[in-house]
Amino acid sequence: MDFGTVRKDKHYVENHEREVPWMEVLAVIGKAQKYMRKKGNKIEIEYKNYYLLCEFREGDIYVINAKRKN
Repeated sequence: MDFGTVRKDKHYVENHEREVPWMEVLAVIGKAQKYMRKKGNKIEIEYKNYYLLCEFREGDIYVINAKRKN
């Protein structure tokens, strides 16, 4: 899947950045490209014990939600 830059959404910064730091999010996106599921302009990534919800905007991907699954 081709996209420009990976950016932080306001919701991620306010609600999820403490639980899953940005460096972990970038590592998951880098390793889990074959696990991406596209739904409209949103992308879901489930990789090992992580769940990410991202959105395409103007050629970039914005991370909206990042959680660790138990």
